[in-house]
Amino acid sequence: MESSRFVAGGPAEAAAEIERLRRANDALVSRVAAAGELPQGAEGARRAFLDRAELVRRCADEPVTVGVLGVHSTGKTLLLNMLLGRPDLLPSGYAPTTGNVTVLHLRPTDEPGESRLTGARVEFLNETDLAGCLAALYEAVRETARGSGKLDQRALAELDGLLPEGADRFTAEGWAGLLRWFEESGWAAGSTALRLRILELLAFRTACLAGRDVLGREEQVDFATLSASAIKLDTDVLRAAQGPLPPRPGPGLPIRPGARLTEEGLAEGFAFIRRIHLDVLVPTAVWPLGELGAESVSLVDFPGLGSLASKERDAYLADQEIDRLTSIVIMLDAESPYDEAPLGLITRFERTRSAKLAPSCLVVANRLDRLPGGLRAAEGAPDPLHTEAVLGHSDALRTLLGIAEQAVTHGHTDRVTLTSALYARLLAEGDSSPVEVGDAETTLACADGWRRLAQRLNAGEPGRPLGALLGAAAADGGIQRLRDTIARHVGEHGMPLRLDRMTRLIADRVDAQRDLARAVRPEGGRPNGRPTPEQRELRRLLVQVARNARGLLPAVRPQMDQAEGDAGLRAAVEERVVDDVFRWPEWRQLLEAVERGVVPIRQLDRRELRPNDTGELEKSFTAALERLESQIVDLDRTLLDRWIDAREEEAADLRRQISALVQGAPEGDPAVLDWVEPFLSFGWVRQEVERVRAAAPAAPPPSGPPGESEQVQDFPLRREHGLPWHPEYPVPHGWPADELEKRRHQIQVMAVRRELVNALTRKVMLQAERRRRALVDDVRAALGARLESLPQGDYGRLAAEALGVGRRSDEAALGALVESLVQNQGQGDL
Repeated sequence: MESSRFVAGGPAEAAAEIERLRRANDALVSRVAAAGELPQGAEGARRAFLDRAELVRRCADEPVTVGVLGVHSTGKTLLLNMLLGRPDLLPSGYAPTTGNVTVLHLRPTDEPGESRLTGARVEFLNETDLAGCLAALYEAVRETARGSGKLDQRALAELDGLLPEGADRFTAEGWAGLLRWFEESGWAAGSTALRLRILELLAFRTACLAGRDVLGREEQVDFATLSASAIKLDTDVLRAAQGPLPPRPGPGLPIRPGARLTEEGLAEGFAFIRRIHLDVLVPTAVWPLGELGAESVSLVDFPGLGSLASKERDAYLADQEIDRLTSIVIMLDAESPYDEAPLGLITRFERTRSAKLAPSCLVVANRLDRLPGGLRAAEGAPDPLHTEAVLGHSDALRTLLGIAEQAVTHGHTDRVTLTSALYARLLAEGDSSPVEVGDAETTLACADGWRRLAQRLNAGEPGRPLGALLGAAAADGGIQRLRDTIARHVGEHGMPLRLDRMTRLIADRVDAQRDLARAVRPEGGRPNGRPTPEQRELRRLLVQVARNARGLLPAVRPQMDQAEGDAGLRAAVEERVVDDVFRWPEWRQLLEAVERGVVPIRQLDRRELRPNDTGELEKSFTAALERLESQIVDLDRTLLDRWIDAREEEAADLRRQISALVQGAPEGDPAVLDWVEPFLSFGWVRQEVERVRAAAPAAPPPSGPPGESEQVQDFPLRREHGLPWHPEYPVPHGWPADELEKRRHQIQVMAVRRELVNALTRKVMLQAERRRRALVDDVRAALGARLESLPQGDYGRLAAEALGVGRRSDEAALGALVESLVQNQGQGDL
C-alpha cells in the first residue's frame, strides 16, 4: 500500500514526537561516534550510518519551507512579489528566479513600509551534487541520442565512457573526447532535441573550467548583479541549436572565492549554482509570518521546469529540494487551462518516492484574467445561480478546477486559490501602474465580472467553494486567500508532514544500522534455525520485484509521459511545433527589418515586407500541421522501446543483486526464480503488442463531428485580416498617434508567433493523445495477462529454495554497540 504523508495526531503531538526522535537520534549518533576503532570493513558502514542520521537531524531542525513549483511563464515571480506586498521586489524575468532554485529567507518586522531585500548569496554545488547532476545530464544526452533514430550503433557506442570524472572534469583535456564526439557525431545528426541537451552539458564544461574553487561555497553578491544576463534565454539556445555548427565553448573565466561576483562570472558559472539565497524583511502589516507557527520561514522558488536551456539541470536540482518542503504550491496557468504539465512534475517526483505528495500540495491557478473565453457568458445564466451553470458556460474553468483538484486530491478545494497577480498589482499601484492601458482595462473588467458572479453564487448556493474562490480573486487578486491557505496548511499539516518525512528518513537510517551491526557482529553470530542474511536479502528483493510488477499497470501512462520528457507528451509535441514554426521565413523577414524595436513601414519596398495579412500565415499554418501530424506518427515508433529500456534500467540493480545471490549458492535451485525474469527484462512486451496489433483489424477513422473533449482551436488569427506592420493595415478611427507603432513593436511579432505555436500544439496534441491512449491500452493488456503468473505465496520459502539451507551458526553475544543499534531500530530485528 502506498504511504500517505499524513500521520496520526495533531501538530502539537507531531512536534513532541519530532523532538523525542531527534533526542534518540542524537544519542545513538553519540554512541556510534564514540565506539572507537571498528573491525576491518566496518568504517564504510559507520560513515553511511552517520550520513543518514545527519539527514534525520537536519529534518528536525529545518524551518517552515514553502515551495512554489510550476512551468515557465505562469506569472510566478509577480505572484511571489504580491504575496510579499511589493510588485517590484523581484523583477519579472529576473535570472535567479528564472534559472535557479531561489530561497527567500523571510524575516518578520514590526516596522512600517514595504518588504525589502537585505542581502543576497550564491550557493554553489558541492562535488557530490556536481557528479550527480553531470551523470543525469550525460544520461539525458545518451537517451536523446538513442531516441533520435539518427545515429548508428557505432556512433552511440563511441559516446559511452566519455563523461569526464574526478579531476578530469576541471581540465579542457578531460572534456576533449566528449567535445569531439559532439562536433563530429552528435551535432551532425541534426536533432534539435539532442543539440539542446549537448548545449546544456557544454554549459557545465564552461563552469568546470571556471569555477572549481567555489564548489561547495556560499558567496555574497550584490542583488543588482543577479540580472538576466546571467542566463541564456530559451530563444537564444534554440537559435544556437538550429545553427549549422556547434558553438565552440571558451576556456572559462576563473571565479575566485571571496572575490566580487560579476555578471560575467555568474554567466560562466551558471551551471554550478545550487541555490540563490535572498534575505527579505517582511512587515507584519503585509504578511504576519507568525501565523505560520515558526520563527523562520523560507519561500523556495523553483526554476520554471521545462526550460530548453537548462531542463535536465533544473529537474535534478528540484528533485533534491522537494523532500525539504513543508508545503508545495503548484502553479497552474489559467491562460492554458488544459495543460496538465504541472501534474506531470509532481508525478515525476513521486516516481522515486514511496509516499504520495498530494497531502503536501496547494494549488494556485494564476492569470485568471487570461482564462480563455472569460466568464462573461456565465453572467447570462438565470438566478438562482449555481456552480454547474457557471462551469457549463466555461469548459476552460471546469477543466482548470478539475486539474487543481487532481493535484490536491478531490474534495480539498480549501487548498485551491484562483489568482490574478496582474489585478493585485493594479490595485497596489493604482494610476501609477506601468501596465499597458488595454491590459489594465481588460483585467479590471474581468475582476468586476468575478465580483458579480461571486455575489450571485453566494446567494444561490451559500457555502459552495466557487463563490468564495471568485470573491477572493475579485477582492485583491486572491492574494490574501493564498496567504491564509498557506498559513492554515502549514499550521494543520506542517509538523505532521515533517514527522512523516522524519519517520521515512529514520527508516533509511535503520537500514544503515543493520548494515553497521552486521559489519561489527563477531564471526559466527547467527542463531540456529533463522534465515541467513543472504536469504533475508533475497526475500526482500523478491518482494520488491512483486511490488514493482503490481505497480506497473497504473503507472504505464505516467511512465510513457516520462519517456517523452519531464512534462510528458505535451512537451514532446510542443518541442516539434516550436522547432517548425520558428523556422518559418516570415519571422526572419520581419525581425531582420526591425529598427529601434519596431517593424518599420518603408515607402520603397512595402511589397517586400511579408506577410501582408493573416492569409499568408494561414498557408504556413496548414502546411506545418501536415508536417507535424506525420512527425507525431513517428513518436510512438520509439516510445515503446524507450519505455522498455527505462523499465529494464530500473530493474538492472535488482537483476544484478538477485543474480549474484543465486549464483553464489551452489546448493540452491535457480529454476525457482524463473517467474522473476519477465519483470526484470521487458522485451516480451514489444513482441506481445506487435502480435496483438498485427492480429487486430484496422480501426476505421472517426466519423462525424468531434466530441466536446476533442474540439480544439483552429487557425487562431482573424482570417484574411491585415497585419499592423504592413502599410495597408486599416488603422481604426480615433487611435492615438503612437498606437500603431506599439502594435508594430517586435514583441507583437513574437506574440503572434506564440499564438500560432499554441494553436498548432492543441491540434496536434489531439491526434497524438489518441495514439498514446491506444499504446497505453495495449501495454496494459499485455502486462495484465502476464501478472497472472506472479506468485502469491511465501517469498521467504522461495528465497530459501533458491539459496538452499546454507550455513547456520551458534548465537554469540553481541557487543554493546550492536545492542544499541538493535534496540534503537524501531522495527524488525537483524
